[in-house]
Amino acid sequence: MTDYDALIVDFGGVLTTPLDAGMNDFCIIEGIDLQDLLKVALGAYSGQRDDLVTAFEKGAITEEDFSLKFAAHLKEETGKEVAPEGLVDRLFASLGLEEDMIGAVIKARDKGYKTALLSNSWGLGMYPRDRFEAMFDVVVISGEVSMRKPDAEIFHLTTEKLGVEAKRSIFVDDHPGHLAAAERLGMRTILHRTPAQTLAELEPLLAL
Repeated sequence: MTDYDALIVDFGGVLTTPLDAGMNDFCIIEGIDLQDLLKVALGAYSGQRDDLVTAFEKGAITEEDFSLKFAAHLKEETGKEVAPEGLVDRLFASLGLEEDMIGAVIKARDKGYKTALLSNSWGLGMYPRDRFEAMFDVVVISGEVSMRKPDAEIFHLTTEKLGVEAKRSIFVDDHPGHLAAAERLGMRTILHRTPAQTLAELEPLLAL
């Protein structure tokens, strides 16, 4: 037995290849600088520019509305026209799945641990839902529950659905702010950088 009952994982950047690499591919195609894209995204994410990302991740605005406003922000920042049609799909078009991470989730579940996906969504079309049945007991996607990380309520919802205590849960994410929020609730956290590093930390904790 271990000290844990559940494994909770993020999607983008954890179960997928790195988000920044995918965004860089988008920038190359669109002819804009990655730093300009990140400046716009982080400004919208942090609320410095507006609450565009927060609203989108909570499902409060449509993907069409988000894409129109995000494209306008990019034009303000770069002077370049970026077509809003299919913008979110294009942003993440080159992302691939990290099969080693997916395999670890399945292995944990097969060993009797509860497993959950906890993801802030940029639209709902990027998830390989045909894979989820074998991977997760619970799926919590921000745009479907009108709450988002790092708010405590979405962590409470996830552990409640799993039927576990926060202190008996391991949470893997690539965003330090999300991990800090989980730690305040008593979760054990792992900052994901690469699959090899994460698995080296995770496997001893769950005796995988």
